[in-house]
Amino acid sequence: MRTLRKYIITETLISILFVLFLFVALFFIFDLIQGIADGEQLNVGLIFTLVGSALEIPSWAYELVPLSALTGTLIALARFSSNSEYVVMRSAGMSLKNLTSTLSIVAILVSFITLLVGEFIVPKAQRVLQEITVSSGPEQHVIAQTFRSGHWIKDQDRIINVARLTKKFDLSGILIFELNDEDRSVRRMIKASNGIINENEWQLSDVRVTEIYSNRLVRSTSTSLSLNTSITPKILNSLLLGEEHLTYLELARYIDHLEANGEEVYRYKSAQWTKISHVVTVFLLVFIAVAFVSFENRGRHAGFWIFIGITSGVGLYFATQLIKSIGTIGRWHPATFSLIPIGLILITAYFFVVSRERR
Repeated sequence: MRTLRKYIITETLISILFVLFLFVALFFIFDLIQGIADGEQLNVGLIFTLVGSALEIPSWAYELVPLSALTGTLIALARFSSNSEYVVMRSAGMSLKNLTSTLSIVAILVSFITLLVGEFIVPKAQRVLQEITVSSGPEQHVIAQTFRSGHWIKDQDRIINVARLTKKFDLSGILIFELNDEDRSVRRMIKASNGIINENEWQLSDVRVTEIYSNRLVRSTSTSLSLNTSITPKILNSLLLGEEHLTYLELARYIDHLEANGEEVYRYKSAQWTKISHVVTVFLLVFIAVAFVSFENRGRHAGFWIFIGITSGVGLYFATQLIKSIGTIGRWHPATFSLIPIGLILITAYFFVVSRERR
């Protein structure tokens, strides 16, 4: 039985990886074609476009793992059925429940790999992509200029505007408003031409300070000024990358920062639950693939059941996205629209497998 389990796990993993490779290769080709077309308009070289598309591969792999897991498992199971291998497995004493428990090992392995890719490889690749994307043209090294007015950041009793930010966390065009605790009016305004971010401290240069009193303004200048702040390079990374490319721990750190400043954290908590549900989805789609393969007919309807299984997986994805959108509008708890649809599919598939085994 151990040899049989090893054979099933190996064949299923190979099938999943092959399907994932095909999906990622297809997306890579499409993105490369689009990148070449855009590069001609922006005067960007082919090497730059090729590297940019290659750095998107981890993100595509992460997004396509659920569908690849379901499709690859279905193909492996259909092959067992069409080649009468499943008949031999049953003769060796393997029940449908044994097969399902064996596939759960595959599901755990694929889920663990997905977790590693999403938490380590994708964020690093996106940071590199972010750096090289802006390393061409007249604005070299500039990685942050979201609005025409620059970036706006809140830090306790400060509201900070930064016109430009480089990949080495050098600042330029800095404007800081410091507020009173009592009425939240502006008590001091700081302008600086340049700045450098150290851990928990900003070093500003060419500084102009305006103290605001009820009856007068007091202006002063200095060559440098140090500010203690909670806006660290890690916090800025979280701001620049966007919640979908942050790790779970980075999201947690950024949520703590936003909550300390009284800012909205709903979409970042939603991103956390989305990461959890993504890994759970990968596990379940491998696990429930058994429900969509007909073993009794020896593969005569294998293509039909593969089509049904893939359609169900795609339907689950779109249903989850729809429920997520509705939940976001309705301000549901993120766990509601992340896990409930998957749980319903799991329950349905479980009873499907049990009913087949009884037959």
